[in-house]
Amino acid sequence: MQKVVPPRLLVPYLSGRRTIISGYVYRVQDCDRLTTPAALVEALDLCFDGSELTPDVPELYIMRWDARDIDTYVVPYGPHMGGDWSDAPPFTGNGFTASREQVVPQFHTMPMPIPAGAEIVHLTGGGERPFAGYDGLTWRPAR
Repeated sequence: MQKVVPPRLLVPYLSGRRTIISGYVYRVQDCDRLTTPAALVEALDLCFDGSELTPDVPELYIMRWDARDIDTYVVPYGPHMGGDWSDAPPFTGNGFTASREQVVPQFHTMPMPIPAGAEIVHLTGGGERPFAGYDGLTWRPAR
């Protein structure tokens, strides 16, 4: 699974002040063709009103982890899809992001601890590189 880390949360994660993952998350394999910050922001509809991200953001930090307990992740269906979810963007209610260019399934997780083995990658227009790894207690710089 993966989640774009909002810029305001990068330091709290790395310093250990934030130890949970919550909100909208996506499968890595559904996003593997999104190789630039602009493509990822567009496909995941991350420049909604009130977002810190813009279509021209030069870099992103993305947290990735192995999904171990599938019951942790739910498809957020709205009433028009037979569900009972109601939320603000990037919520669409149909199980996918709002992108007109990409088809990306959307999942939601309630607050859960960051699992050991999670990583943060740094994505720029030139590609991605490992940034940090989580050992279950603290984040360590990637080697």
